[in-house]
Amino acid sequence: MTGAAASRRHPCGFVLLAMLLACALAPEHAVARDGTMLPTTLRWAISGPPRALDVYRDASLNALVVLNVLYDRLVVLDDLKLRPSLATGWRQPDPLTYVYSLRGDAVFSDGRPVTAADVAFSFMRHIGAGSTSQIAAHLKTLRLVEVTVHLKTPDATWIYDPLFVPVVEQQDVQGSGGRYGAPQEVPVSSGPYQLVRFDAEHGIELVRNERYWGERGVPDRVAFSYVADPGSLALSLRGGVMDGTFNLSPTFMPLFCTLRAVQCLHGAGLALVSLVFNLEKWPYNDIHVRRAIAYSWPAADFTQKVIHGAGRPANTAVAPGFWSNLLPAATVAADYARLPTFSFNPQRARQELAASSAARGFAETVSFPDVYPVLGEALQVLAENLAPLGITLNIREIPYQRWVGRLAGRSGLGLEIAHWNADYPDPSELAVSFYAGSHAVAGQFNISNYHNALVDRLLDTQAAASDPAERASLLMQVLQIVANDIPNVNLYWEDPAMALSNTYRYHNFNGLSTMEQWIYRIDLGASLHKDTNP
Repeated sequence: MTGAAASRRHPCGFVLLAMLLACALAPEHAVARDGTMLPTTLRWAISGPPRALDVYRDASLNALVVLNVLYDRLVVLDDLKLRPSLATGWRQPDPLTYVYSLRGDAVFSDGRPVTAADVAFSFMRHIGAGSTSQIAAHLKTLRLVEVTVHLKTPDATWIYDPLFVPVVEQQDVQGSGGRYGAPQEVPVSSGPYQLVRFDAEHGIELVRNERYWGERGVPDRVAFSYVADPGSLALSLRGGVMDGTFNLSPTFMPLFCTLRAVQCLHGAGLALVSLVFNLEKWPYNDIHVRRAIAYSWPAADFTQKVIHGAGRPANTAVAPGFWSNLLPAATVAADYARLPTFSFNPQRARQELAASSAARGFAETVSFPDVYPVLGEALQVLAENLAPLGITLNIREIPYQRWVGRLAGRSGLGLEIAHWNADYPDPSELAVSFYAGSHAVAGQFNISNYHNALVDRLLDTQAAASDPAERASLLMQVLQIVANDIPNVNLYWEDPAMALSNTYRYHNFNGLSTMEQWIYRIDLGASLHKDTNP
């Protein structure tokens, strides 16, 4: 899921504003080996302003792109593999205990040392009484953090959970008066960059944190601008006003990939686009209605003709790439071939609706966010195929912040469309988020209100299992059960794409690049090198 709402701007107006920002933010240059003057400000586009630069209040994609270079964590992802960061290492003496060794040379951007107390506070603030943290679900087994982490129950995926906890300075958070991370506030940083400015209208500016213990990123400064409109984004990339962006919409790939000064990069797809039914509301509490809708989705045509092959039809929520640490690809393919699949079949759709409690049809209003027009296109295609059944979809575009708020707040949900981004490379990540009964609450993402006692038991058992083969077997059983129950229709797995100026080069782009300290993936282009050793 991604950040806050973004107002649309006229392309020319946006380009003028961005050019003014460019002039204001780039007085410094680096010299390439051939004498070329190179800007040291990386200008990055995100689709809208985060609600806050604090994962407690905003764990959206727009926020994470900034947070993952602003704050350090105990561990980080590196090419989908965990590696130590603020922790120099960890060990697990028993199923409920993890012992992390902290770096002795880490300091915050204000010069104060990063202490075990700061680390403990950074974790515990998300799970205290009355917490409304956006990442609380990742810490549900956590009991206590010191330098040693104690879990309430065994949790096979705990090793990934510190990825979601930026280490903050306790004194800074407690002294913020409840405005920590809000626009116009400048929090203390623990990562490779620190905040200079966060303006909800005009953008975010970071500068390199010279006190950071780790390596230096190539750019001295990073300036984030809010660009929701694809045409404005393409113009700004072509004109050199923006240097790059993550999360390109597949619909607009031809617009960006034909720009002469821009490279398009594709990564392994872990994202999901799905329809979600509120199972507590008529007519979606009727499985025949859900089957009728499932049979009305032309997945193969849509992925080839509308999103230009930047995705694949999905017969389950969990893309095959999630299993890379548990099962061989051939085994995953064989198991997925046995899952129930509702291929496009208008005749079967008519038969299912005729057998339902809504045989005469019905009308529904479905919203999609302004920053994901491809979701609107998917709904239009679905509406065309549902109309002959007597089902009318009224499709409306709403601001992104409002859309996210509806899903998180679970207010008035019926039939919804959602775009889900992976958080870590394990199949339980989406399975637990979508199908655990305990996640059918405000702020969590079982927005279908799906409850199945056997699924809950299987999810709990896999979480405590230490054998990867056992975990894989249990999770495959979950996907089989859910495929028969149809709490959602998985429309397609989306391959991620990004655009980057040819001035720069990005190494090993993947579906979780925005969860990495992505700034280290960027260096100067093949013919341009920073002159650090004259």
